[in-house]
Amino acid sequence: MVKNGEFYMIHEMRKRGMSITRIAQEMGRDRKTIRKWLNKKEPEPYQRKVIRPSKLDPFKDYVRLRMEEGCLNARVILEEIKTKGYSGGITTLRVFMKPFRPTVISKTTVRFETDPGYQAQVDWGRFTVDWHGKQKRLYAFVMVLSYSRMMYLEFTEDEKLDTLINCHQRAFEYFGGCTEVMLYDNMKTVVKDRDEQGHPIWNERFSRFASHHGFLLSSCRPYRARTKGKVENGIGYVRKNFWPRVRVFTGLDDLNRQAREWLNQVANVRIHGTTRVRPVDRWQEEMLSPINPTPFAVVDRHTRKVSADCLVSFEANRYSVPFRFMGQIVHVQDDKNGRIRIYSGDTLIAEHPKAVRKGQLVINKKHFEGLRLAGQHRVPAPMPKLVDRPAPEVHERDLSVYEQFLDEAVKLQ
Repeated sequence: MVKNGEFYMIHEMRKRGMSITRIAQEMGRDRKTIRKWLNKKEPEPYQRKVIRPSKLDPFKDYVRLRMEEGCLNARVILEEIKTKGYSGGITTLRVFMKPFRPTVISKTTVRFETDPGYQAQVDWGRFTVDWHGKQKRLYAFVMVLSYSRMMYLEFTEDEKLDTLINCHQRAFEYFGGCTEVMLYDNMKTVVKDRDEQGHPIWNERFSRFASHHGFLLSSCRPYRARTKGKVENGIGYVRKNFWPRVRVFTGLDDLNRQAREWLNQVANVRIHGTTRVRPVDRWQEEMLSPINPTPFAVVDRHTRKVSADCLVSFEANRYSVPFRFMGQIVHVQDDKNGRIRIYSGDTLIAEHPKAVRKGQLVINKKHFEGLRLAGQHRVPAPMPKLVDRPAPEVHERDLSVYEQFLDEAVKLQ
């Protein structure tokens, strides 16, 4: 099944003019599946699925470890985990191992060069510092333009999704645009998992971020780190050339100031060992695509279901929508400027001032107009009718009664 993260990728490829056949080849999907999802305007709403535990679950970490050590023989691993209590079969084990099984790798690596503006590679590096007398880990976000080897570096406190998105935004501003494709390893903030066929299951929110700025996502196959060798070399260069220069710093802001000076005065103006050209000179040939001028935070919408009382919950507050959307899936957009907008598809259906405290109810009374008439049929109350002069009541009798009265009258004469 196509995941929602792939939905945005498919539509982005179509916007670029790619045929259904080409998209199917790129995504590893059937053409009918691609056509079906192109006909949808919105991804399918999330439905929680009950995940049944597998007999292999307690042994998956061990299997991954043995594969990393170079043991790719399923029968060997099966014998080992059976001694640890595994009671399942070899088929379950092989299905689990398949996405992580590398292709045959020769010891020699053929260098892969890309066209200008086509690809950038992204990864994290980890560094340890003395933070007020205690060891603290910092994370280095590195993006390298594959053609020019132009580099961006930024240190952060974590590797969370919001941090990753914001680092991308600042990297795009530094480079003056973005490439057509971004290549990642299997970091969980980008690739949530892989399906049975080994296809990446993209993080839905990050996929929407990529679609917003118009670039495509690509990931390395498991255990093929050399696929993103340019950024790996970049992190090594940071570790060997920049990090020894840092003796003291007053905080992350100061550390990133030093990093920016190093980028501009050393890393991006040196003669690169592979291209034999300065990255800043090759960067002029990149022809990067301009990014969306609207920040992603502005259009990052959250899926919600309208309750029976025509309200939508968002950040511990509730906002009204027109009653005709009761029970439907809508999207909440926080403009971060004191306004909340609620959409059905691309149509704005409600707008409210953002609640300033938790537990507030924000209502527009117009959203409920017509609700009573639309929801039930009124039965009119009985009304007495006024007449000028009520008619006397007339009792109907059989004619034989009158004949009896006539006979009695004759006898009396």
